[in-house]
Amino acid sequence: AVVSTQSTGAIAAASEDRGCNIIIHGLEELNDKSDELETQLKCLFAELDEAPKVISMGRMGKRSQTARPVKVVLRNRDTQTAILGKKSCLKGTEKFSKVFISPDRTLEERNERKKLVDRLKDMIKKSPDKHYAIRGKDVVEIPSDT
Repeated sequence: AVVSTQSTGAIAAASEDRGCNIIIHGLEELNDKSDELETQLKCLFAELDEAPKVISMGRMGKRSQTARPVKVVLRNRDTQTAILGKKSCLKGTEKFSKVFISPDRTLEERNERKKLVDRLKDMIKKSPDKHYAIRGKDVVEIPSDT
């Protein structure tokens, strides 16, 4: 068993610091110019009918063959919630169909989320005719419409 050395207050503070951030995966990496990234983000947000106030943005990690994730710090949590609520609209677009938006999570939150996703995949393998989703901190079956 892994024992966390962080106090509950430190974890809450880390989550609060990330409360206005989003992480965008799969956004094509054209060059190192920040104005190019800013243009891409404006187009992406226009697809979502949003014009958020961006405090900062930047690619995370070292350059590699795949596009690095983009961390966007927004002015407030309401904007983050609005963008996360509309993120599924990107699937239907030609330019951003491979782009995924998620909230900025701590390492502990990412590990918990990974366990849930793994459990979801196992449940889908066992019963491919049923529909499942992650709701909160649990995997639930979604009743079919028929």
